[in-house]
Amino acid sequence: MKKIFLMLVSVLIINACTSTKNAPFNEVEANLNQKYGTLSNEYYKMLENPIVEKDRRNILNKFESFRTEVRELKKNRKNQTTNETRVLNSFIDKSSTNIQYLNDLGE
Repeated sequence: MKKIFLMLVSVLIINACTSTKNAPFNEVEANLNQKYGTLSNEYYKMLENPIVEKDRRNILNKFESFRTEVRELKKNRKNQTTNETRVLNSFIDKSSTNIQYLNDLGE
């Protein structure tokens, strides 16, 4: 649990230090794609084996953090184009679907 907390705090600090409010959107999108890809790989590896509650909860927390990050980015990004909004909404929707499935697995 301590490792998870430290990892989450370090991710939040890194995100705060590398603000994406005014960064070119292609860089922001590439960063989000990389983060989502890493989460998805971890998610599918977990699903290949019998579900361990600790692993399910860990990945659930990571997806919730990612979705929160994207929502904050969407809220704080200046002069968004329609395409940028569409891409950010897509990440939010994909994360929400994974979160819902992980919650269903826990029940």
